[in-house]
Amino acid sequence: MTPMRCIVLPGMDGTGELLTDFVAAMAPAFATEVIAYPRDRPLGYDELIELVRPQLPAHAPYLLLGESFSGPIAIRLAASRPPQLAGLVLCASFARAPRPPGSPLSAATLSRLAGRLPLARMPTRWVASAMLGRWSSPSWRERLGPLLASLDPAVMRHRLREGGAADVTAALADIACPLLYLRASRDRLVSGDSWRRIGRARPDARCIEIDAPHFLLQARGQAAADAIRGWRDEFAGAVRG
Repeated sequence: MTPMRCIVLPGMDGTGELLTDFVAAMAPAFATEVIAYPRDRPLGYDELIELVRPQLPAHAPYLLLGESFSGPIAIRLAASRPPQLAGLVLCASFARAPRPPGSPLSAATLSRLAGRLPLARMPTRWVASAMLGRWSSPSWRERLGPLLASLDPAVMRHRLREGGAADVTAALADIACPLLYLRASRDRLVSGDSWRRIGRARPDARCIEIDAPHFLLQARGQAAADAIRGWRDEFAGAVRG
């Protein structure tokens, strides 16, 4: 049996280079592909949507997964109802600009403050702690360091501004396919408010919480893959029934 394809739109880095373990965990049930974003062009959400749209499968059912920053892109694409889209997965993501748990500042303010940080000189250990929490390890820092060094600070600042201004909540009502939200219980960047807002807009959406940091797909790739497979089997069974 030919595996269903799963198209992954990566988080803020836009590369998908840290998703290899998750891609492997999705096999053999899914043939998983990551659509990388240009490293050298500060493209906004509108431009990234137009970059992704022609790369979506046209002749066979697929899942679309939006990780973190890419959630608004995945939501808007799903709202346009591509003919072969079988399901939408949002991972540690948001429909409206998120804020960290317990932060009194708005997401827009936080994104402006973050945009002033010397991104090219951010210590790998600090970034690993924020993104991976207790899952941070020497091997992960070895993988993360070269990736951080390869990112263009101007591109990253532009993505921070885009995420800090995002609000695609209204588009959730136009999505016709099943929706799964993977929530990281130890997320230090995206609070539970992001899932609650999506859940209110789409009461039929399913949320699966995983003991994980913001880098859920990286730290808990097998658990994420198992959750996606189980959810896909549920709605596939309902269609057959």
